Amino acid sequence: MLERDQRQHNPFGNRGDKPGDSRKSFQVDRDRILYSSAFRRLAQITQVVTAQEGHVFHNRLTHSLKVAQVARRLAERLVAEQPKVAEAIGGIDPDVVEAAALSHDLGHPPFGHTAEEELDACAQKAGLADGFEGNAQSFRILTRLAIHRIDYYGLNLTRATLNAILKYPWLRSPDIKSKQHRKYSIYNSDREAFNFARPESNAYQSIEASIMDFADDITYSVHDLEDFYLAGLIPLELLATDWDELDRFVSQWLREFPHNRVARVVKANPHRFQNFLDATYNLKGQYPPGSFEQKAQIKRISSQLIQTYIHSVQLSTKYGDRGHLKYNLQREEELKFLQRIVWSYVISNPRLATQRYGQKRIIRTLFEIYLEAIRDRDLSFIPARFVREFLEIEENSLSATQIEQEKTRMAVDIVSGLSEAEAVVQYRRLIGISQGSFLDNWN
Repeated sequence: MLERDQRQHNPFGNRGDKPGDSRKSFQVDRDRILYSSAFRRLAQITQVVTAQEGHVFHNRLTHSLKVAQVARRLAERLVAEQPKVAEAIGGIDPDVVEAAALSHDLGHPPFGHTAEEELDACAQKAGLADGFEGNAQSFRILTRLAIHRIDYYGLNLTRATLNAILKYPWLRSPDIKSKQHRKYSIYNSDREAFNFARPESNAYQSIEASIMDFADDITYSVHDLEDFYLAGLIPLELLATDWDELDRFVSQWLREFPHNRVARVVKANPHRFQNFLDATYNLKGQYPPGSFEQKAQIKRISSQLIQTYIHSVQLSTKYGDRGHLKYNLQREEELKFLQRIVWSYVISNPRLATQRYGQKRIIRTLFEIYLEAIRDRDLSFIPARFVREFLEIEENSLSATQIEQEKTRMAVDIVSGLSEAEAVVQYRRLIGISQGSFLDNWN
């Protein structure tokens, strides 16, 4: 366990601080993330489906803001109700938790998980063994890509905040069957920053990372469900009352994941989960779709569920002084159940398949074009903000293999850092669909 003062260390010391700034170090972290261009970009990154669909769906920015709010309230509640336990595990700072929550999705590429898979495949094919992963990219943005001061890269955040963003605090495993191959928070090239954030090496989340992670689960379970129920895409009343619909839903879940524990629990006790839906989301057709009354009732239900889940966890020292979140098993199963409803009725909907095909093609084409420009040293084609880093790669004493990997990683950084609008515009221009204008801002 790190001492309290060690948690406040920055990799570049107090460089970048303003004279007379009375904020605490963790408050500075939170504010730097909030004001970063990487955070602002999330307004044009899809959460599940784009805002162009005709409904006001959550995007990654509104999602992150709500995760931050839930995470902060959860942290404040735990500190207030269990102060001695919080102190025994090294302290919990709501500013650290909120900062981690604000930044947890910074690394998401245009078009969300579809692009994440495609960019990972492209990067591996080009020689990067650790490919692309949104969580690892978030850490890289905070420690390398975000611009704050001219004399260093990244935001110069404290050790505690960097540690709190690490949902999966390990490098990518070469074992393709392991969870550590699919989910990881560190690239090989960012190991130095990782070692700063976690001088005590282990594979456990910090307690503040666990709070942020649980707040993320709460938020996308409740708010995504709210979005798509109000859009008429999820038949919650039918699931709450029709045994055949629930059985079809669970059977499909088990066909895809036959060993999923929560799916088996739902199959064994369908009454419990229908009663849960009936007591929460079943409005029994009382209100017309889209009406003031329906929306007000759904807001009430969402608020009640969030409060229920915030109060469902406790701090524990079961595993020593690193701290641990003790979950209520029944509430955790409810969250997984809600998440699967969104997946089954929306995310896996075949109507999104054609969109995903086109989105993958955009990502693949942009990656190939930028990688070729970087390899050919076409500085006029590389976005201006990356030219300085490109020149440093060439000047450093690196092997030919290392230089190639750094250049490939730069192509990944460029493409993953685009907004969805930027990705579409640049794709159309680069393949000749639209010539664009000489006055267009290319950077």
